[in-house]
Amino acid sequence: MKPSPLNHDSLRLVSYCPLCETRYANGNARLLAEEGETRLVHVTCKKCGGATLSLILENPSGASSVGMVTDLTHDDVMRLHRSRRVSTDDVIDVHKALGTALTDLFSVPLRKRRTHAKVSVKARRSVRP
Repeated sequence: MKPSPLNHDSLRLVSYCPLCETRYANGNARLLAEEGETRLVHVTCKKCGGATLSLILENPSGASSVGMVTDLTHDDVMRLHRSRRVSTDDVIDVHKALGTALTDLFSVPLRKRRTHAKVSVKARRSVRP
């Protein structure tokens, strides 16, 4: 099903760039998907080049949105949406392929903490006025 065009009300929720606070032009938003009252929108800021991916829900009582800053382009999002899902076996295969690299990376020894010389109670009392 082809997404319907974005209406002005949907765009009001995602009208400013969260990075540079520039107002988006209407042509910057691209509708990626739509299901019922929910729309997935990708917007690229023409000033700073930052992109946001927002999920907008419209209903009779109002509208709400959740967005995130991303480095994905519109084409990246669509390509990832159409690709096959990552399975548990995929994750295990990557873990095995990395071997001990992850273990080595996270087992860097911590520096020894410098310990302060122990001062006796008698010596501390002699310093007090």
